[in-house]
Amino acid sequence: MSECHVPSVEGSLVVFDFDHTMIGCNSDTWVVEQLSKRKEVILGKLSEAGKRNAWTAGMDQAMAALHEEGVSVESIRECMEAISIDEGIKKAVRRVSSRGGDVRVLSDANTLFIEWIIHSNGLGPSVSKILSNPAHVEASGKLRVRPFHTDPHPPTSTSPPNLCKGRVMEDWLSEKQWTRVVYCGDGGGDFEGCLRVPSGGVIMARDGWTLHKKLLQAVEAGDPPRAPIQAWTDQHDLGTQLDALL
Repeated sequence: MSECHVPSVEGSLVVFDFDHTMIGCNSDTWVVEQLSKRKEVILGKLSEAGKRNAWTAGMDQAMAALHEEGVSVESIRECMEAISIDEGIKKAVRRVSSRGGDVRVLSDANTLFIEWIIHSNGLGPSVSKILSNPAHVEASGKLRVRPFHTDPHPPTSTSPPNLCKGRVMEDWLSEKQWTRVVYCGDGGGDFEGCLRVPSGGVIMARDGWTLHKKLLQAVEAGDPPRAPIQAWTDQHDLGTQLDALL
């Protein structure tokens, strides 16, 4: 594990994946588990959609199924707002924001879920940008989820069709000369984003999860990412490491 420390966070960019990184669960499956009377059926269909690389479309269908069951958007929001973010992570986010850094969420979940959880945990003023699959509520009360990217990714991208985090990171990195870039993630969808982190940055990858495995495979293949890799085990550990890093 590489040890990195830079005394100032001013001008830095700190990027968080959301599910299983900033929060300790998968918000998509959590809401179905908590609110649906047919959760086994819906989760089964969602799993099948994931295997077809169509998770976002599957989540849109899952929200339609909840609507058919009579589950209100208010109930969905309350379910999301019950999810807590680790105190150490919240401390790190607030510190970066207050000291001139930029904290952003880059996630394959959806904008509404993330906004509800971020604000209920008091981090709304500290997170400058949330980029995810756009979600909205129709007049009927049905929550809809749409893919962020609708145009093809570059041929070399390994990302799911709805969101290439590598493309997003390229856009963000071109905005200015960041003093440092820190990327926190866990899943395979974070891999392309991590490859864009410059050498002066840090990749915070969840130990033993897909992102970590893919990064180690790249190292073994002689094609490592430019930034050092730092592993974390759970949200408390991530918060502790960010406290030391930032």
